[in-house]
Amino acid sequence: MTDIHSHILPFVDDGSDSYEKSFKMLEHAVSNGVDKIILTPHFKRRAYGQNTAKVAEEFEKFRTAVKDRNIPVKLYLGQEILCDDRLYEDLKQGNLLTLNGSKYLFLEFDYFEYADIVDFAYNVKAMGYIPVIAHIERYKYLTAKALIDLKKEGALIQVNSASVTGHYGRAFKKKVLVAIKSGLVDFVATDTHYGREECLSDAYKVVKRRFGKETADKLFITNAELFNL
Repeated sequence: MTDIHSHILPFVDDGSDSYEKSFKMLEHAVSNGVDKIILTPHFKRRAYGQNTAKVAEEFEKFRTAVKDRNIPVKLYLGQEILCDDRLYEDLKQGNLLTLNGSKYLFLEFDYFEYADIVDFAYNVKAMGYIPVIAHIERYKYLTAKALIDLKKEGALIQVNSASVTGHYGRAFKKKVLVAIKSGLVDFVATDTHYGREECLSDAYKVVKRRFGKETADKLFITNAELFNL
């Protein structure tokens, strides 16, 4: 399986503050059937003051260390980008990372304060990128209609594995299962941080049982091929 959303890269956000913690996270993922992971550290201007060049440098160091450790997983780089009014300027200036150097841009939004996610998706698409929206179940203001409109704008949708399994409660589980049943979800991923290592394998079993192997394989394996992994 492929995990397209993770906070495993150490020293760059709130995911991990040591190589040993990151190694444990990778080993946990591999033991649960994951063989490809996109590392997507947060791009949050106020929280981390993140420098994209530094992130890329840390990624190369970490990938070398993982090879030396003989952990059987392929690693790729991206960013989970918190959208604000400077997003478009950052894109123009090349300050942001896409998913594995592709045309796909991984975006998140404030959980509670309203953002016009559909408008962001439209504008990002107009700039030549394809938006991938992170954990849509967390935006309390995102309506079912808005989710459909996002898909019409060409956005791709990710939900968290812990929401699928019910770890975050019945409301989140119901929301994501309805979205999967409606054909609106493209990826299930972990959004893993050290201390909350979620299992893709458990979520895969839930999706396979409810919607069949073909749907499960798309959401956990084959759709990720869009990113040239």
